[in-house]
Amino acid sequence: MPPGGDGGLHLHANEDESMHLLEGELEVTIGDKKFPLTSGESYFAPRNIPHRLRNPSQTPVRSLLLTTPGGFDAFISQAGIRLTDGIMPLVEPPTPDQMPKLLKLAEEFGIKIIAPPEPPPASNPAR
Repeated sequence: MPPGGDGGLHLHANEDESMHLLEGELEVTIGDKKFPLTSGESYFAPRNIPHRLRNPSQTPVRSLLLTTPGGFDAFISQAGIRLTDGIMPLVEPPTPDQMPKLLKLAEEFGIKIIAPPEPPPASNPAR
């Protein structure tokens, strides 16, 4: 996740989600709990529980993501941004014009977007 990145508040109807953070720091919300996650730590978000990941730092986050059962990778493949030569492109939140397509794709994969991603702070050099 790039600096200032935000996954939006959402839930998965079809899979549980676990993440192990390799590098960086995230602000994680799962249900009514909000906490920082740092390198070497992990979280578990059960299906049908709202969760959100934000990168409040100035550095990219790298992690291992595991969903059970599998299949979430197909959503990421269609909704994500492909890296070229390992370089993270400048990433902006979805525009109002892009949101209907993203919401439709999410619905197809059993993902309910409760609150869309927020734009990074203006002071973020990634912008």
